[in-house]
This record gives sequence, C-alpha cells and structure tokens, in this order.
Amino acid sequence: MAAVYFEMKDYDRTIAECDKVIQMAKEGPYDFQKLGKAMARKANALFMQNKCDESIALYREALLEFNDYNIKEALKKV
Repeated sequence: MAAVYFEMKDYDRTIAECDKVIQMAKEGPYDFQKLGKAMARKANALFMQNKCDESIALYREALLEFNDYNIKEALKKV
C-alpha cells in the first residue's frame, strides 16, 4: 500500500504505512530485507516532503538493515 500512496503523492499516508511495516517487522519474525525496504520507502517520502536531514538518517539506518544497491543509489541523490 505504501508504494501506491507514494505514486499518488500522498506522502503522509506512505509514511504511516511504512511505520506499520516497521513496527510489525520489529514485533514479529524479523525480516531484515522487508524492514530495510520499508525504511527506505519512508525515507524517500520524507525526502519528497523536503525533510532531508530525517531522510538521510533513515536511509543510513535502512542500509544497516539491508545493504541494497537501490538504497545506496537513493542516498546518493539526496
């Protein structure tokens, strides 16, 4: 759902959906890949809201969870 909201440019709802995924990942069985991707998507939404400092911090945190090439490239653009 977060991806759909992001494409609709509804960044507040994107962030809310990502927060749900992040919370679920921390409470249940730990899936570092999904957690990293949710954090990166939230960081992307924060960047679109011109919250660059928060976005950069969250991108870096996402890389600690899931060291993905796409997250690294997104961080370079910020």
